[in-house]
Amino acid sequence: MKKFFTVLGGMGTLATESYVHLLNQRTPAKRDQDYLNYIIVNHATVPDRTGWILDHSKPDPLPVLLEDVKQQSLLKPEFLVLICNTAHYFYQKLQSATDIPILNMLEETVKAIAKVKPTAKRVGLLGTYGTLESGIYDDYITDAGYTLLKPNKEIMDMTEDLIYHDIKQKGHSDSNKYHHLVKKMTEEMNCDIVILGCTELSFAEAESPETEYPVISSQSVIVDKSLELGMKQQKGKQLPHE
Repeated sequence: MKKFFTVLGGMGTLATESYVHLLNQRTPAKRDQDYLNYIIVNHATVPDRTGWILDHSKPDPLPVLLEDVKQQSLLKPEFLVLICNTAHYFYQKLQSATDIPILNMLEETVKAIAKVKPTAKRVGLLGTYGTLESGIYDDYITDAGYTLLKPNKEIMDMTEDLIYHDIKQKGHSDSNKYHHLVKKMTEEMNCDIVILGCTELSFAEAESPETEYPVISSQSVIVDKSLELGMKQQKGKQLPHE
């Protein structure tokens, strides 16, 4: 297969499935051949990223991710998509291991804020403890001129409960918990917009979209970027809105 891209997924599997569903749903297609060519690597046994970031005695996901990047690079995809926010803790090391471009979901998400909410100044961030405590989003947000607002411990614990207990363990989201998180970030933390900085949160958004408060889904953003590049490189076409 020529002219394709590779999706580095499995972190988690339901979030990867959601990415694929959104990608296919948004692809302008009337027949099988109109869809994009891509490889899905659903590497579900990659060690937990947050676990290692918070405790280096836990299994390290980096060697496993590096192996995936090197294996897939041999196939010569046009680009790689890393669809796990927390895994971007290792972004620079992963990109250094290959000449194939790896899309930066964090960077693309922050860039998209200006389109979703042009007047935004105070940007809230929801994600795993690994994402929040490692600060992987921080420079992208502050360098873009926004004020970054992180959740308090109560909101963080609620977020972890939704991500790990409901979605990763039970296999489905809890819409009430999800919408309550967004409400608390907006009303109590005084956020103009909330970044869903975990693909499980994007999964929750896809299952039950937030309609009252502005959010920006990292997964939705990277789906659009994958589609944009895939259409140009594989079909020689631009999307209608470009």
